[in-house]
Amino acid sequence: METAWIKVFVLSLTQCIAPAGKIICQEETVEYQFANEDDCASALVQMMDMASHVDNVLIDRQESDCRPAVKESSVFASDVDAQSSLGSSANVVLPRDEPPRADDLQVAHNERLENTKTCDETSGVAPCRIGAIIVEPAAEAGRLNVWKQQK
Repeated sequence: METAWIKVFVLSLTQCIAPAGKIICQEETVEYQFANEDDCASALVQMMDMASHVDNVLIDRQESDCRPAVKESSVFASDVDAQSSLGSSANVVLPRDEPPRADDLQVAHNERLENTKTCDETSGVAPCRIGAIIVEPAAEAGRLNVWKQQK
C-alpha cells in the first residue's frame, strides 16, 4: 500500500439555520467530498432545492459551490492487496468483478447496422449506412398541427 494524491470535488454549502421560533440564524459551512464533478453538482442542486422548502434555512448561493481539490489517500497495487488489507473491516464493501452491462440502445444499433447495406451498395437510397452512421430517409412532408393555448 502506498500513499498518493487523488482528485476529488468538494461541495461547500454555506447556510444559515435559525432554531425554531427564532429570527436570528447561525451561519455554518459544511463540506462533502465526491469522486466526480457531476455527482458534486447534482448534490449541490438537490441540497439547495431541499433548503428552499424549509423556512428556517437560508443558503448563501455565492459561497456554495463545487470545486476541484486533491486529497492524500491510500492506494493499493491490486484488488487482492486491497481485499487483504481492508477485507476484514466491517465498513468496507469491495466492488464485485462483474462484466459491464450491455447498453441496450447500442446493442440494437449494432444489430441494425449489421443488417443495413452501405450507401454505396444502395446507390445512396436510404436507409443505408456510412461507417457506423445509419442514414434514414427524409421525413415525408405532411400536415402540421399547430397547438395554441387559449388565454
